[in-house]
Amino acid sequence: MMRLKSVKYAEFEHTPQEWRLEGLHLAQANLIVGKNASGKSRTLNIIHALSRHLAGLAPARLSGSYDAEFMHDGEVLRYELKYEEEQVVKERFSKKGRILLDRGIGGEGTIWAEEIDGGKDIRFQTPTSELAVVARRDAIQHKFLEPLYSWGSSLRHYCFGTPLGKDHLAVLVMKGGVKADEKDPNAVVALYRQAERELGHEFRQALVRDMRQLDYDVEELGVRPPVSIRVQPGLPGELVGLYVKEKDLPGITDQHSMSQAMFRALSLLVQVNYSQMAGKSTCILIDDIGEGLDFDRSCRLIDLLRQKAKTPDVQLVLSTNDRFVMNRVPLEEWSVLQRRGNHVRVLNYENSKGLFEEFKFTGLSNFSFLETDFASGPHVEETRRHE
Repeated sequence: MMRLKSVKYAEFEHTPQEWRLEGLHLAQANLIVGKNASGKSRTLNIIHALSRHLAGLAPARLSGSYDAEFMHDGEVLRYELKYEEEQVVKERFSKKGRILLDRGIGGEGTIWAEEIDGGKDIRFQTPTSELAVVARRDAIQHKFLEPLYSWGSSLRHYCFGTPLGKDHLAVLVMKGGVKADEKDPNAVVALYRQAERELGHEFRQALVRDMRQLDYDVEELGVRPPVSIRVQPGLPGELVGLYVKEKDLPGITDQHSMSQAMFRALSLLVQVNYSQMAGKSTCILIDDIGEGLDFDRSCRLIDLLRQKAKTPDVQLVLSTNDRFVMNRVPLEEWSVLQRRGNHVRVLNYENSKGLFEEFKFTGLSNFSFLETDFASGPHVEETRRHE
């Protein structure tokens, strides 16, 4: 398992558009909280953008500077990247403090070659618009780069407040067939069919169990043509979508007729369960978790996701400003964003344990930590001096 340990980020440095994130330390399960406009969604977007860079899916952009640490097989990997005007100006990768790749302006640098003369640094030059950790991937000479690519390729990012594919059906064609885009949260129907082909009946049953844990009394689910809408003829194949059969209803509820909250939960579970059951170690980012769900189901979904994150192949990063979610997740898993102008600082157990421990003695609910702005009170500096 490759786990993201920490991230620092900055963009448009030394200009009026500068924005910084510092102090984000991540564990196996994490909840990012903060007041409105503190940078919760932006923080998840930064992690997602880093994954796309490392997977070779996104080139250098106008401005960005990353300093990220990962844990892999008990060892610390550090990756630094800076680009300006779509040109990489700095890139460095190290393992346990030893630099294995280093390049600067102009694309020229050195990289450790494992099978040349028993291992040595060699010079290279990569186009300035490309990341060297992607362009220089080589499972023989530079296999130390593979964990970065695997982590970037497997990360999944979901925005729970969006339809998550409810407005996307699928067309079945007789010949061929294309693998589902596992990174596209809207492609949930195609992903479900792919998962059922690969994992069989066990996948369907796992989803039924999970939906029941959310208090949706589902007996059956799957993919079939919708019954609540009419489809104009002329499609190249059969139009299908997800459906569920609830115990207290005589008929099925197809994708079009499901409540938005129910479909979001089902869509998310299809995608998370597939990653987990297919053995794809992954970092899962979910923005606005619980949005649209009632109190009970929101709590049940949080409990279910945190349970899944107890397996070593899943790292979970949630964000919310929902009091029900905050009260359900232990403070030990919190990362509290504090924005001062264009600078976002993160408070968590890694850097402010005394502060969180002090709050526990108040007897207040977790939500009150944010509601009372406890992290900005006059006692904070005193607490930090003693840490």
